[in-house]
Amino acid sequence: MPDQGTAPSKRTAEQSRSMIVEAAGRAFATRPYSEITLKEIAEDAGVSAPLIIKYFGSKEQLFDALVDFRAAAELVFSGPLDGLGARMVSLFARPLEPYKPLSVSILFMSGPSEESSRKLRANYSSQMVDALAERLTGPDARLRAELALSMLTGLAIMRRRMMQEHATGTPDEVVAHYAPLVQELLDG
Repeated sequence: MPDQGTAPSKRTAEQSRSMIVEAAGRAFATRPYSEITLKEIAEDAGVSAPLIIKYFGSKEQLFDALVDFRAAAELVFSGPLDGLGARMVSLFARPLEPYKPLSVSILFMSGPSEESSRKLRANYSSQMVDALAERLTGPDARLRAELALSMLTGLAIMRRRMMQEHATGTPDEVVAHYAPLVQELLDG
């Protein structure tokens, strides 16, 4: 009689989709779009390439799912405007895997494909910058949103990619120093 505790468990469709998105994120975050195949994403995710096609349709549609920033915007911009700078800095100052929606790696992952770069930029502009601007009051809301996200992207690049293990200060210390600057832009 086989040991019940070691029998492989069956993944749900949602678990498989999540594994595919994570594998695709790792691939697109580290290599040019044109070099990536569904077969290698499938191998990394532990699924078949036809399953990726069943869930996403094509490599292009899988990429589209990766560069959909709406869930990230909801996470980043939720809550009252008062204190939003501290919440945003806290999220961007934390180390994240390079394929997570808040990671700056996703902003560099499209490689030489102009179409994928265009999609990435358009989505980030409308789903992140415009979403933040809609929350702001006062003059120049779009410009202030763009500048605030530029500051946060710079922070994330320095702490996650450039400094990594050499970064000083805890995330709480970074928030204490950096959040007032971001909040000033948000408040206008």
